[in-house]
Amino acid sequence: MEQAHGWSGSLGEDFRTGQWVCPPTSDLGSPSMRLQMMRLLAMLLWLLLTVGKTNAAEVRQLDTDYTDGSYRVTFEAVLDALPENVAKVLTDYPSYGALDPRIRSVEVLKTLPDGTVRIRTVIDVCAGIFCRSVKRVENVRHGVGDLTSTVVPERSDMRYGLTHTQWHALDGRTLVRYEAQFSPDFWVPGFVRQRYALQELADSTTTLFDNVERVARGR
Repeated sequence: MEQAHGWSGSLGEDFRTGQWVCPPTSDLGSPSMRLQMMRLLAMLLWLLLTVGKTNAAEVRQLDTDYTDGSYRVTFEAVLDALPENVAKVLTDYPSYGALDPRIRSVEVLKTLPDGTVRIRTVIDVCAGIFCRSVKRVENVRHGVGDLTSTVVPERSDMRYGLTHTQWHALDGRTLVRYEAQFSPDFWVPGFVRQRYALQELADSTTTLFDNVERVARGR
C-alpha cells in the first residue's frame, strides 16, 4: 500500500499526482532514513555556505541622489580579490558586458594620442515600467589604481557624465571606491525618477562590482 502512495522507503515523488511525499512516521528512525536526512542536511549546509561565498563583497557605502536633472551614486566596498586582478577586469573594456547585464554591446573605438581609450556602449536601462536603450561614448583614462570615464555628449544620449573609480590593496583584498554622475539627454517620467530610478541605480552598481569581484577571483 505504501508503494501506491509513491513511498518506497525513501523521499520520493507520487508519480500520479506529481507531488513530493514524506515517509511514514514509523520509518523515520530507520538507519537508511537517518542517512538520507544527514545527506539532506549536508546539502542544505553546502548551499548556505556557497551563497555566502558568492556575496563576499563588503559594501561600506552606497548612496544615490537625484538633483537638478543629474543622478549621482557613491559606492565603496571591499572586494575579495587581489588589486592587480581587479585592475585587469576594470580595464578589459571589450568584456564589460560580462560585468553589467544591462550592456547590450560594447566597442573600443580608438586610442587617442595621450593614451585615452574611447569606447562606445549601448545599455538597456529599465526602471519600473520605463525602459530605454541608451547610447554612451566615453573617453577612459587609466592611471595607477584609478580609472576616469568622461562622456562625449555629442555622441551620447547624455548631456553629461563622469565616472571615477579608485582601488588599492587592503589586507589581501581590494578597497574600491566608485563615484558617478550623469545627466540623461532624454525625458524620464517623474514617478519613475522618484520611485524606481535611484533603486535601479543602486542595484546595478552593486551587481557591477559583485561581478568585478567574481571575475577577478577567477583570474
